[in-house]
Amino acid sequence: MSRIAAWFTGIVAVSLVTTTASTGVAAGIPAVGGTVVAVADATDVDVPGATDIRTFTYRTSGAEGVSSAQVFVPEGRAPDGGWPVLAWAHGTVGMADEDAPSRSGVMYEIYRNLFADWLRRGFVIVATDYAGLGTPGVHPYLNADVAAHNVVDSVRAVHELVPAVSDRWAVAGQSQGGHAALATAARAEILAPELDFRGTLASGAPVNLDRLAALAGPEFPDLQLDGLTLYMAYIAAGLRDTRPDLDVDGYLTPRGRELVDAADTMPLAQFKPRANEVQVRELFNRPLAGTAFPQALTEYLGVPTTGFDRPVMLIQGLGDQVVPPPLALWFAAELALAGGKFDLRLPSGGHVDGLAQSSDEVGAFLDRVLR
Repeated sequence: MSRIAAWFTGIVAVSLVTTTASTGVAAGIPAVGGTVVAVADATDVDVPGATDIRTFTYRTSGAEGVSSAQVFVPEGRAPDGGWPVLAWAHGTVGMADEDAPSRSGVMYEIYRNLFADWLRRGFVIVATDYAGLGTPGVHPYLNADVAAHNVVDSVRAVHELVPAVSDRWAVAGQSQGGHAALATAARAEILAPELDFRGTLASGAPVNLDRLAALAGPEFPDLQLDGLTLYMAYIAAGLRDTRPDLDVDGYLTPRGRELVDAADTMPLAQFKPRANEVQVRELFNRPLAGTAFPQALTEYLGVPTTGFDRPVMLIQGLGDQVVPPPLALWFAAELALAGGKFDLRLPSGGHVDGLAQSSDEVGAFLDRVLR
């Protein structure tokens, strides 16, 4: 914690000058979608307690306007009023199409255990892959607006696929998915006023990452965070495709451009070791601070600190070496200052283990908000 705290102080001081916090929903993305395009059985997925598992493609925002997803239906008959829907937002699995969870399967045993628990509680689970991940186009990694639309539109699509569902729904996510869950929560009532949104679980969410990314450049220090170069390359690839006006390539070294070029096509198993050989500072030929990038990054991946009018549970592992606790605690402080109410859990584990340690609390929270 002492090492993280030292550089965190510097990040706060610089970022408050170079960028402003995201405070609302960016304009320009239509609040429509959710129409099912294609459906297939998913017979090779092993999730205990699911009697019906289907992979489907639906219309949404981002990439080329479609995303794939999976739906998991619990055993037994639907209760009066229908099964509540839990939208699951997955963590980083890569940017290549073959890395999409609907193709590669459930990534961690903890995810399978959580799914099994949620199915036992009588929730229909819908798990989006996100636009461009398993479908045509570049996956806009950590684009907050696109992720929110992808999640909301997956819930709309489930009402077409599984008629015996309720309008009640909640969102849960881990890591990249924790970011997507928070982005969704702040927009849910705007994007889907016809649905009954109940609450949010966000675990290991990379909040305030826009402020950290805005400090990138050839002098960026080695923060010794797991996978930081990989995530920065993914952000650069998504931002380059979304905002061609920024000339992302003009800020990349030859090595940086080579890595960013490979981000959307190379499977995670091959891309990760390549990214681990490179420091963040080796990606960039000049600083991003003092340019249009800090504001662009906030618009692209910033999570607002207002608009949360339903229950929120935040989980942040104190041993997390992927998303450092100070960034999450900073976000929680800003939420509190904005008058937000939330349940903050600080387990001792790491990025994924913290969620596993909190599984009982997570189940009880979701049970409470969805009933």
